[in-house]
Amino acid sequence: MTTPPDGMIFRRAARVLIVDEEDRALLFFGSGLILQDDDYYFTVGGGVDEGETLAEAAAREVFEETGLRVDPQALGGPVAHTEGAWTTHRGTRFYSDDHFFFLRTAHFDPDLSGLEAGEANEIDHPAWLSPADLDATDAVVFPRGLAAVLKRLLAGERPADPIEMPWHGGER
Repeated sequence: MTTPPDGMIFRRAARVLIVDEEDRALLFFGSGLILQDDDYYFTVGGGVDEGETLAEAAAREVFEETGLRVDPQALGGPVAHTEGAWTTHRGTRFYSDDHFFFLRTAHFDPDLSGLEAGEANEIDHPAWLSPADLDATDAVVFPRGLAAVLKRLLAGERPADPIEMPWHGGER
């Protein structure tokens, strides 16, 4: 684990934009960790373990958080990226470097039995949401700009370099 000079905990993450045949993305609904008084949606994924590639970490996280088995090679390369600092409402300071993969799959009911204790406490329920649903929600959506990125990917765009998304920083 790397600790930046300002004392923040560095966290490299592999996240996956899982989209079903109805163009809905699988997100988790939660509250409390990032924004104590707000509801929010966030993507499947998590930290990269030492020795893992981004794709290996993404595939592992998809299985742990949803029960869906994915071949890391099937993910291709990252399609989007965001990074920045954030602080939990309890005061823990992080610097996240988030890499996003895109995965088309048939609709399925996520199996949350593989969640770690902290994840299970954070996730209220999974939800399949369209870009229009994301644009219309009153909840905060992490990462910022997710609906716009999904629209581009659903239109068939496959960027040569990951799309840079604005950092959310935990603010509304």
